[in-house]
Formats: sequence, C-alpha cells, structure tokens
Amino acid sequence: MPRLKNMVLWKSVLLTALCALAIFGLWWWGLIHSVETQGRARAEDSLVQMKQTIAREFQRAEEIGTAFGTWWTQEKGRLDDPERLQNVIPFLEKKAIITNLVLSREDGDSACVVRKDGEWNLLLFKAGRNPKRYLVEKGHWVPGSMNPQDVYEARERYWYQFGAAQPVPTWTPEAYRYYTSAVAGFTYTVPIRNSQGVLEGVIGVDVSLEELTQLLWEHRPTLDSRMMVTDLAGRLLVPPRLPGMLEPGIRYAHHLMPLTPNLQGNLLSGDMTALQGGDPKAPDPDKTYVGATGSFSMRGEPRMNLHVAIPKDDLFPGQRRYAAFTFILALGAVLGVAWTLLDLHNRVVRPMRELAEGIAIPPEDSGESMNFNSDIWELQRVGERLHLAGRADQERQRLMNQVEHSQRVDAIGIMAPGIVHDVNNQLTMVLGQLTLCQTVLEAHPSLQPHLRAAQGATIKCAEVLRALTDYSRPNPVRREPLSLNATVESAASLLRRVLGPFIRIEEDLAHDIPTLFGEPVKLQQVLVNLGLNARDAMPDGGLLVLRTFRAEGKACLEVKDTGCGMSAEVKQRVFEPFFSTKEPGKGTGLGLAMVANIVAAHGGQIQVESEPGEGTLFRIEFPPSLRKNTARLENLGVPESI
Repeated sequence: MPRLKNMVLWKSVLLTALCALAIFGLWWWGLIHSVETQGRARAEDSLVQMKQTIAREFQRAEEIGTAFGTWWTQEKGRLDDPERLQNVIPFLEKKAIITNLVLSREDGDSACVVRKDGEWNLLLFKAGRNPKRYLVEKGHWVPGSMNPQDVYEARERYWYQFGAAQPVPTWTPEAYRYYTSAVAGFTYTVPIRNSQGVLEGVIGVDVSLEELTQLLWEHRPTLDSRMMVTDLAGRLLVPPRLPGMLEPGIRYAHHLMPLTPNLQGNLLSGDMTALQGGDPKAPDPDKTYVGATGSFSMRGEPRMNLHVAIPKDDLFPGQRRYAAFTFILALGAVLGVAWTLLDLHNRVVRPMRELAEGIAIPPEDSGESMNFNSDIWELQRVGERLHLAGRADQERQRLMNQVEHSQRVDAIGIMAPGIVHDVNNQLTMVLGQLTLCQTVLEAHPSLQPHLRAAQGATIKCAEVLRALTDYSRPNPVRREPLSLNATVESAASLLRRVLGPFIRIEEDLAHDIPTLFGEPVKLQQVLVNLGLNARDAMPDGGLLVLRTFRAEGKACLEVKDTGCGMSAEVKQRVFEPFFSTKEPGKGTGLGLAMVANIVAAHGGQIQVESEPGEGTLFRIEFPPSLRKNTARLENLGVPESI
C-alpha cells in the first residue's frame, strides 16, 4: 500500500514539471515563436510593398515612354525646336524616378532630358554634335551655357541598339552602366517606326539604380531595416542603407557587384567588410533580424530578387526586456506552484504522517504522541479527537490494571479468613502443647519463663490474625459506639507489622475524647490507608505520628509523617478518584478517595497540610455524636457506609 508522503511527493514533482513545461511553452510560443511569426509576416508585407513600389515607378516610366512615342508621331519626329519639346516639362513634374529621357532619330539627331545637379536640362544634338542646352524656368525652356565640344551619338549606345531591334517597347533585360558614366540602371526603349515599318528613331527612358535606391530607402519599414535588390545573376542593384553606403560614389562603385549568397546575408546583417575585401563578421552580433526574400517578375519588366531584413528590436521595442520580465514571471509562477505544493505537503501530509505514526505507537504512549498542532481546522479536530481517544485508551488500560489489582486484593480478602482459620487451628495446637509442657515441666522452674513467653507470642500472633480477619472481612453496615483511641491503637498495632522497622510510629492519645458512633473497621481502614501513603512518602524511613485530641467539642484525629510532602497542584487533587503520583502498577489512586468518602459518611471533615520536603499532615474532625448527623447525611444523599 503506497504511503501518502511518497504519493503526494512524486505527484507534486510531476505537477510542478507539467506547470513549468506549460508555462515555459507558452512563454516560448508567445515571445519567441510569435515574434518570429509576426516578424516574418511584417517582412513579407514589406516585400510586397517593395514590389508594388518598383512596379509603380516602372509603370510611370513606361507611361512616359509611351506618351513620348505618341508625341513623336504627332510632331513627325522634329527635335530641333525646344518649343516643340515644351510638353516634356509636365511629365518631369510627376516626380517619377527618371534619370534621363532620350529621343534619338535614326539620322543622329537627339534630344536628351537629363537631371543634373537637381535640375532638368534639355540638350539638343544635331547629328550627334552642335549641342544646345536649355534649362527649365517658370515652366519653359530657356537657353543655358553649353560646351561645344560635347558629342552624343545615340546610335552607338547599347539602349538604342537594343530598342531598335525590338518590335515593341521593351525594358533592357539587365541593368548596365550608362555610356562614359559611373551610373547604372535600366532603360525603357520605345522604337518609332513609320507606316511602312521603317525605323525612324528610338525613345529611351532611363531609370538609374541610384534613383531606385533612394526610393526604396525612403520606403523602409523601420529605420534600421535592410532592403536589398539583386538581379538574377546575383549582382547588387540596390544596396542596404548602411553607414558605408551613404556616399554616392561608394554606391556607384558597388552597383552591379557580384554577390554570393553568404555575402548577401552578411550585407543584410550590416557587414561591410566582405565588400571591402576583409573577413566577414557581424558588427552587431547581439542584433537579430527577421527576413524575407522574393522576386520581382512582372511581365515585360526586368526581373529582380528582393531581400528585406527587419531587426526584431524595431518590430518589438524592448523585446528582450519583455522576454526577461516574462521569463521571470513564468519562473515565479513555477516557483509559486512548487512552494504551494510544498506548503500543502508540510501542512497536510506531515500532520497526517504524524497522526499515522501516533496511532502506530503503543497505547501507553499514545496520549503524548497524539499531542500536535496544525493550522488546518479539520486536521486539528481530527488530531484532538485522536488525542482524546488515545487518552481514553490509556485511561481504560489503567482502569483495567486497577481492576485487576483490586480483584487480586479481593481474592486475598476472600482467602484470608480461611488461611487465618487454619493458622489459628495450628496456633491452638501450639498453645495446647505449651500448656502441656508447663504441666510436665513444673519441676523445672527455670524453663517456665520461656514457656510463658512462647505462649504469649502465640496468643499475640492469634490476635494479629484476628485483627487482619476483621479488617479484610466484608462487614454489613453496622454502627456502634466506639472509642477513637482504641481504634487508633488497633490500627497502630497492625501498621507496625506492615510499615517495617525503618518507620517509627508514635501515639499521642488524649483521654477526654468523646465516644463516637460509627463503624470501627471503616475508621481503622482510614488509618491504614493514611499509614500506607505515609510509608510511600518515606522510602528511607521516618516518623509517623497518630494523635487524637478534642477541639471545640469535636473529636480530632491527626496523621502526620516526615515524608517528601506534596506540591500545591497535587494537594488540590489528592482526594480525586484514580489520581495517583505513583508509578503505573504501584497504586490504584483510590486510597485517599476512599478515606474522604468514609470520613464524609461519618459526618466528619478531612483537611490536608503539606509542603514539598516538609512532610504531610491529615486532620480529621468528627462531631461529638454521630447519631444526630445520620438523618442529615441520608437527606443529603450521602450513604452511611461505602
């Protein structure tokens, strides 16, 4: 059968482990997995916004190229008059990410709209030479200074050759560096053909990687986010916004730089050393990112790979602090559960174990073992009941022992008359033989004193046996006139042979004691019980004084010893039934209770005076005549004899 302690212990450990697993599981799900999931979703949303932004700007470039293709057809391709190019200005004010707008004829005439130093410039070339420059002022082209040595031959450029070979408007498939320039980008080419399909010219709309970079940097989801664009070959198109990429010249140099997958990851995490020829290492190892990767592949537009990495601290500010705080709360909850189970173990299991161990202790010790305290009401009540049950069991065992002792005493009292009768018969024969010897030995006077002494001792022995028979014989209730002094002498004679040689008995008997009316044997029993108690109080011997005197018309009897005395607590309970200071098995606790009942039955009063180490004095007072008190005692319900 399992013990409650072991069962509760392992179940408490199991419950604590389950609670810890559940709490830390929820903590991980809420603060780790949930953060990862939400951060990845945020990165995916940012990726979608990047695609939409790039698609919108590319579409604007396409719209501008298509519009100029229509204008070319209407104007019949004339590029020599700036007034005819007045319609270009409203397109430039749409804030599209256009770097250059080039309209080139097959004969070499070109009109280039270029953003330079933050302003739009119109350059007109005749057969690629004789440039003319115009600036925008109040919505009109106004002449500007120009270097006559500038030459622009569009037919030799990659974009023109690519567009001339296309049947419809098309983006260059890959980013490239513009002619004699560090700037790279894409070009939307629009071939212009006449009704016979002969090529008249090509319109080119340049979207530089620098403009695309600035656009994406402005649309970052957070300040520390990393957004990067590569082409299908892994070349860098848009670098992430890092401290090392803030200078335009550095960005231009890194455009179209080939990147391996590892370099891409390092670049997203903020590592510029790989691009500078050093060993890659993360500059901020404590910062973690949530990233997403996708592709931009709209029909007719350049295909690109998009990368975004968002710091978790930007998505969830103070995440580590919240994670630590939540971890502490979870740990506190687990410790609270463990402490609660431990407290229940100490407050429930431990008292129950004490109760069980107390029940298993032998009955003679159960009264002490069941004495325990608990702050749980039910357990305290159970403990009290078990404590009372243990005391009751102990009391029952003690009473059984007293009853057994009383039965032995009663058996001795029953056997005593028969034994005394047989001994008296033998003593009678001894007396007869002594008398015969006295007659036969009359001629020897020297032997007569010895024979008389033997005869006296035999007679004295017979008297003692007769007194013992009278004391042990059950007598009917019979009151008779008696002498208190004679009763004291008879009891003293019996006690001298019982108390032993180390206890001396003195008698101090007054001669003016009135005659009492009572039961001599019961009064003799009072003296014998008091004498036996005095013997137990004087284990090393002492003096026992039996005194009678008259006071205020009452017959008084005092029994005084020189024993160990009594404490105040013992003195208050000395006449209680079954109260005893002796060891178990050596007393019944009924002697003094019987004394008090006998004295009360004779209408008397008993008092006790005692101090520890000073001996004990019992004083008994009897009224002058017991006849007058008999009716009063019967009316009070006190029996004449017990």
